[in-house]
Amino acid sequence: MKRYLLRYIVLAFLLGVCVWMVVDEDREFSEQENRNLSQFPEVSSETVFSGEFMSDFETYLADQFPARDWCIRVKTEVLRLSGQKLIGDYYLSDDNYLIQKDFECNWERVDEMLGLINGLAAEYENINVSFMLAPTAMSIYEDKLPYTAETTQLTTIDKIASKLDENVNYVDVYKAIYSARAVEMYYKTDHHWTSRAAFVAFGEYVNSLGIEYAKDDYAFYVVTNNFQGTCASGSGIYETTDTIEICVPMDSVGSYVVNYVDEMYKTASLFESDKLEIKDKYQVFMGGNHSQVDVTTNAGTGRNLLLIKDSYGNCMVPILTKHFDKIIVIDPRYFSGDIYEVMMTYRINEILFMYNVNSFVTDNSLDVMLTKE
Repeated sequence: MKRYLLRYIVLAFLLGVCVWMVVDEDREFSEQENRNLSQFPEVSSETVFSGEFMSDFETYLADQFPARDWCIRVKTEVLRLSGQKLIGDYYLSDDNYLIQKDFECNWERVDEMLGLINGLAAEYENINVSFMLAPTAMSIYEDKLPYTAETTQLTTIDKIASKLDENVNYVDVYKAIYSARAVEMYYKTDHHWTSRAAFVAFGEYVNSLGIEYAKDDYAFYVVTNNFQGTCASGSGIYETTDTIEICVPMDSVGSYVVNYVDEMYKTASLFESDKLEIKDKYQVFMGGNHSQVDVTTNAGTGRNLLLIKDSYGNCMVPILTKHFDKIIVIDPRYFSGDIYEVMMTYRINEILFMYNVNSFVTDNSLDVMLTKE
């Protein structure tokens, strides 16, 4: 009798879940995970016979499962109570840092991208081409990792640097950031570096160009104390919050105009304060990622910078405005134009490739953008 009772309970539970999924509306976005959720897949003879439908349907069921956020929290707590220090792709330190683990490097693609960067520097001798590879918290805060965790990030950085030609200005920021790590260089709940780390990297970059700057010419301002980023979303651990600071040159208000090219929108600020009301508050910097953003300043230096970057570059752009007349910000993941036409149109004389290590070693868009047809 007990055996049959258990079967009935299981069947009732499964039926209840099915009814719940039918009655409840599908969610398009998860605030907790900060990502779009899968929707019901297209049904056709082609997708059914190829197996694509069932694969997409499994993803749909997982994303739309009733009380998904609660289930993730329960699973995370069970793992933590069992002593797990690696939750998904994130290590949990004793002082509540969530540190994203190293991504596996696709050396074939990396070599191709580095070859294109070397080729660009060789072809455009009148343009100073620089390359900056930002470490992530995994290598800077290695002492916070559990003893079982290993990182080869510094080896990867050195290997990539060794593959750059002499006419590419390699900007080594690892040592400077590591030396400053007593100050919070990375968010506890997000994979990005903080504005403090971006300012340190900025200093290394302009020093490499022979540009003098004074630290007192820049100010840091707190814009929120309630940020929980991608590491919290990916791990399901929400106990810690971060502070976001912005860094700007003194008296920078009204010193530049920002043109979001694809959006056909102009503004006098590189910050979007309304983004502080949403989950992904890191979007306060430039409103997030865009294909092309043109910044025109009153710096009067004669320097026009093309910044080719991932999202680590967003918080550095405001710091750069004091030293460049134009800053053309390109994110290859979204850019579909002709980068060489951009270089000509804006009379670019400085190029900075700026990526974090994890982003660069898994990139699948930079080589497409740099390849001439």
